[in-house]
Amino acid sequence: MELRDYLKVIRARWWLMVLSTLVVLVASLAFILLQAPSYQGEAQVIVSEQNTGALLLGAPQNTALGQANQAEVQTQAQVIQSRRIAEQVIRTLGLKTTADSLLKRVKAITDGETNIVAIDVTDGSAARSAQIANAFAQAYVAWSLESQLASIKAAGDDVERRLAVAQQQIVALTPANGVARGDKLVKLNAATTRYASLAANLEQLRINQQLETGSGSILTSAVADPSPVSPKPVRDGALALVLGLALGLAVVFLAEQLDSRIRSSAEAEEIYGAPALGSIPIETFKDKDASRLTLVQHPGSPAAEAYRGLRTSLDFINIERDIKTVLVTSAGPSEGKSTVAANLATALSQAGKKVVLLNCDFHRPSMAAFFDLDNHIGLSDVLTGAQQMSAALQQPEGLSRLRVVTAGRVPPNPSGLLGSSSMERLLAHVRETVDWIIVDTPPVLAVADTAALARLVDGVLMVTRIGVSTRDAARATRDQLENVGGRILGVVAWGIGHEATGVGYASYYTSYSHDTSG
Repeated sequence: MELRDYLKVIRARWWLMVLSTLVVLVASLAFILLQAPSYQGEAQVIVSEQNTGALLLGAPQNTALGQANQAEVQTQAQVIQSRRIAEQVIRTLGLKTTADSLLKRVKAITDGETNIVAIDVTDGSAARSAQIANAFAQAYVAWSLESQLASIKAAGDDVERRLAVAQQQIVALTPANGVARGDKLVKLNAATTRYASLAANLEQLRINQQLETGSGSILTSAVADPSPVSPKPVRDGALALVLGLALGLAVVFLAEQLDSRIRSSAEAEEIYGAPALGSIPIETFKDKDASRLTLVQHPGSPAAEAYRGLRTSLDFINIERDIKTVLVTSAGPSEGKSTVAANLATALSQAGKKVVLLNCDFHRPSMAAFFDLDNHIGLSDVLTGAQQMSAALQQPEGLSRLRVVTAGRVPPNPSGLLGSSSMERLLAHVRETVDWIIVDTPPVLAVADTAALARLVDGVLMVTRIGVSTRDAARATRDQLENVGGRILGVVAWGIGHEATGVGYASYYTSYSHDTSG
């Protein structure tokens, strides 16, 4: 499909897209307005890798509040979102919730470049969201301090154990007279030095235990923000509008794929592989009208002019192909084929042509009603030999060059009768005395009558009702006619809106027809 084809689909089903968009938009706005507002509080903490106990035991250390590696920062972010911290916050604030429920509203976010962790908390209260965020920050700082103090205590316990060992060594190496010589003196000096170093470390640990602040510290405390983070009607409404339009487009093209109805004369022309000879606009008739003989009942209407245009198109084809017998049919019922056949025969006769209209639709004959004629003697009587052709020919009032043969009685085997040699001889005889023979038949897919007759005429005129006829039926009709040797001369689009025939066509023709200047 080209761009204009997509635009054509959208233009034809714009109401469906608008409806889908409105449904999504209204539903979204209703959800937004019914949704309770949520507020967000954010506190920030700095994470460092300071560990005094590890330092005094010989491990390297970063400076206080220095850059922690990102793996450590991520680890501390997970600690902030742990059940232990959540349970501590619940106890501190006296919250009526569980740790799992609380943690669903808490996010510890790192930026991947610094050692700052942002603690975001959402809640239905702005003040409470800030309070909970601060409580998480404080609980984490307290936990980190407790963790560091535990590390220092473990280091102190280890130093005290080694200090006791060193003291025992000093006692063992000291002679009774108090004077050590040789190797014993060297070992005693080494033990004394080690003891002094351990004693110094133990003292330093005690000092650091008093000064320890932990590996986390609060950078920014959360404050109550009166602006809710959700819902945001303008933002959410704009998003709903975009989603609604996208859904509307999807619905439009899905409906286009599922809808097999023929929407234009160009589409019918493409399926049947024949030119569009006419486009007949929608006609308005009174309820009591038994027929739609437009050229007699409404001769100044746009539809009447369209039938005259169809007559002209058929004349052009006749010049090229020497056509006299035209079968008028459709794929299915109620698509306007009898209306087109009656009006086309009328238009040809009004142009001075000698025309015979044969009603070959024995199942639902309508030509007697169109022209207000008697149906006692008709085509079935002629084909069975019960009557002569001259007895079946009837002249409608006011149409001197038109003769109509009604259907007559319903024969037991219509398709066999229409495809018989009698029908072939009748057509050959009539065509010698007239300019045109218009044959009205049943729909192709309804019964086999039309297929039996299609091979006996010069060509077939397919009538398609826009918005009713389907593509599948049209293709099946085309294939069936091709199989029996029928030749499709052209397509007539019947029952289309004025917008399909051209903007302002009706008003233009009405104005032109009342202009006596010519």
